[in-house]
Formats: sequence, structure tokens, C-alpha cells
Amino acid sequence: MRSFLWLFIPIQVAWATKWYSGGMDFNSPSSWVDDYMPCAEDLIVFPEHYPAVLPLPEDISVDGVVFPKDGAILLAEESTITFGSKETKSNCESEEKKAYLKPPKTSKWYDPATWTIKSKEVALYVPELERIPCDNEQVIIKGHGPLAFDLENVQHLRLGQLILAGSSISKYYLEQLLTQDIGRFLFHNSQDVQVEYYRGELCGCHKNFQRLVEPVCHNVEEKCEIPHCHSPILPYGSCCLICGAKFTIHKDHCIEADKKSLETKINKLIREHDMEDHLEAHVSFVSDQGFSNALQAVITDRNGYTENRFEFLHSLISATKEKVSLQVSGSHYNPNVSFTSVVMILFCLVLVGFVSVVILAHFMPENPYLNRVPQWIHDLRRWRWHHLGVRIRRNLLFNRFDNAGAGATEGGSVSGLDRLGIMAYDPESGEVRERRAFDNPMFEQGAAVEEAAALDAKEQDENLVVPKMETGDLDAPSQQDEQELTEINLGAGGEGSDLEVETIE
Repeated sequence: MRSFLWLFIPIQVAWATKWYSGGMDFNSPSSWVDDYMPCAEDLIVFPEHYPAVLPLPEDISVDGVVFPKDGAILLAEESTITFGSKETKSNCESEEKKAYLKPPKTSKWYDPATWTIKSKEVALYVPELERIPCDNEQVIIKGHGPLAFDLENVQHLRLGQLILAGSSISKYYLEQLLTQDIGRFLFHNSQDVQVEYYRGELCGCHKNFQRLVEPVCHNVEEKCEIPHCHSPILPYGSCCLICGAKFTIHKDHCIEADKKSLETKINKLIREHDMEDHLEAHVSFVSDQGFSNALQAVITDRNGYTENRFEFLHSLISATKEKVSLQVSGSHYNPNVSFTSVVMILFCLVLVGFVSVVILAHFMPENPYLNRVPQWIHDLRRWRWHHLGVRIRRNLLFNRFDNAGAGATEGGSVSGLDRLGIMAYDPESGEVRERRAFDNPMFEQGAAVEEAAALDAKEQDENLVVPKMETGDLDAPSQQDEQELTEINLGAGGEGSDLEVETIE
């Protein structure tokens, strides 16, 4: 473990600045395990390996520190560390009296997410190569969190000035630092890295942006979003395709006045078309050894891409006397809807339509349009594959939904359901049973018709009843009941004659 001291040196502010945006602050709960920060009675415990440099705060009061096997701490000149303080605080709740630091995270130098610009608002689609430190920019690395940078794919560490923990680092000291143990904790993969400082202005952000496209885009390509337009554009220095317009003018010399003039023209046209809330533009110089210098303007939408918003660029071309190159992305589309998803949607629609036709053809056989549907489509009994030895059983599933008596005719003929095999055989019990459909209560109309027909038949039977007749031998006397026959002679007699009545038994 080594500790060292850097003295403060007067800082010369460069024309642009990139700030280190990563690192967890020592005084933040996110830097500690279980978000428990140490108090005056706790021990600070580092991880066993701590491949980073940790700048400590100016005032620390703890019971002790357990250092790692490898790592480094940075102490400022006025730093004070107090051990074994008797001061007690209410937040000292750890039973083991220890606070554990989390392992440090390493940030890549060529990752745009490592850096930020605080001096001005950054446009939405600034090329990724302009988001990393430029060759002549000031780089400020400050804070009280672990510092560890990965110089992967960095051959030349080019910058205008480096401010580390409040101290200005010269080119000579930085070269020496890369070769020391402390420098290897601060800059990983620093073997054979050359340091170059540029104090003056350059044409563009980098002397040759083409050499940085692959190292920078290696850290960015997985984060690129799919553009929502046809024929997206790729501005110089960008890693991701975007939807918008690219306006390019080749220049022999990089003059700041030309850049300001183009920015003024574009902003004026945006205001004239009342699109200040919809469009934004970014103008910058681009330099590369493969072609001459270029002045590039990238114009994009703020809220979603609309191809109709870039018509004013034609007036910009007509107002420019120099030879210009204009690229505009195509029409808008949704990349999440692929050809496979469209085919699947169409297949589902066709399948639903086919099933609907089968159901309608089964329940509406009298429909003249549905009669044109082949019988083998909606008659499952015809679905046979003789060459495969597969045959669908003659058991219509739709029969259970048919009404048992609705299909009977006036002449007493059986329904279509009864004609489709009324006998069933049970192979387990060997019993042959008659199969009949039940009377479906959903067929209310058919049930009512059947009931009315039954009543009419009953009335007709009552009207056609023949009176009952007793048969037998009238001359044969009854053994149980004897009847007495009385013979009355009605003879013609006089007035004084008497009526003779003879009773015969």
C-alpha cells in the first residue's frame, strides 16, 4: 500500500471540458455494503483486492482501517484522519463494529457514458466520438470515490489538460505515473500507451476520427437503438444509425466563423418554419486523413421521427453557394413489426375464418351460399387418411347440441341425427346400446313446436274414439240377477170390463 501527495497547481482553463461522471462517493451509502456507513466506533474494511485509487475525504473519524492486499489511497494536503474517537453517534448500530466498502468499478476511457459536459446542454444526437475527451480538451476527474480507468484500445492518450483530484497533471508526470504501481491501479491496460498534449485548437474533436471509430463503437454498438425509419443515416463520428438529416460541406480550412454562420442559417430556418420545439441541430468540424476537412450539421427530431419536417433543407441548399452533400432518412416505420409477425397475424385470420365457415356450414346447411362449401370440409366423417391408416370415428361432436325431436317430420320419419347411426357398441362391456341425443333446452322454439304438435295429435285421438259395445247372448238368463216380466193385455173391452194383468215369472 502506498500513499502519495499531489500539490495544487494553478489551473489553466481550456476551451472545452469533459468531466468524469462515474465513481461512487466515499460519503454515499451506495459505496458501502448494506448501505451502512461507518461511524466513529467502526472499523473501515476494504475488499481483499482493491484495484483502484480511493481519494479520502478531508476529515475522517473512525476506530481503524483494514487495508486491502493491493490498492491505493489518495490523501490531500489538509486531510485529517482521527482514530479511536470517543464521540458516539446515534447511527452506530453495527453489532460487529465494522463497515465494509464495496469493490470498485472500472470505467473505460473510450466509453461515452464515462464522460459528461456540464458547461452547456448536449444535443440529443451528438456523435459518440465527440462525447469522449477530444485531443485538445480539458479533462477533470474529481470526487471522493474509487478511480479506475481502463485504457483498452488506447494507443495515444491525447488531451489538452488533466485535472485529477484538484491537481493539474503535466504531460511528463502523467508519463511517469503510467509506469508506476500507483498508475497501474489508476489506469488499467496502460502498457505502451503514449501521452500527447494539445494546447491549441484543432480542426474537429480529433485529428483522425477514423482511427477511433472501432475502439469507441466497440463499447457503444450494443446500446444502439433500432432506428424507426427507412434508410437511416450515419453521421461522421457516430456509432449508431439515426433518423434525420446530415448536411455536409467540405472545407480546406477549419474556420470558426464558417461554423457560426451555418449554425445561424439553420436556426433561422427552424424558427421560420416554427419547428423550434420539434427539431434540433448540431454543427461541428470533422477531420480525417482520408479526406479533407468537413463541416457537418446533424438535424434530428426531438420527439419521434417525422420525415416531413426536413423540407426546409432544400431552401438551405439553395442559399449555400458551396458544394454541399445532403442525406435525409426515409419514411417512418415500426421496426418491432417484422415480416414474420405479419405472416403470423395473417395466418391467424385465415384460421379463424376457416373455423367460422365450418361451424356455420354445419349449423346452417340450408344457406345457399354455404352449400357451395365442399362437404368434406364441414363433415368430419369424410376426413380420412387411408394411406396413413388413420380414420376419424363416426362420432359427431356437434350432435350433442342438436335437438332430439326438432328434426322429426310430420309423417313420423326420423331426424337426420337418428339416421347417422343410432346404435353404439361398448367394447369393454360388450353391450350394444341405442344412442339418442338429449332434448337441448336451448332449442326453445323447437320444443314449443313439438309440444303444440303433441297437443294436436291428442285432440285428434279424442275425436276419433269409438263408443264401447257390450257383446254376449241376450237369450241366456243371468245367474246372478233374475228379472220379472209382466205381461199386460190391452184388450178392447167395455167400460165395465176389468183390466187383466198376468204376471209371468
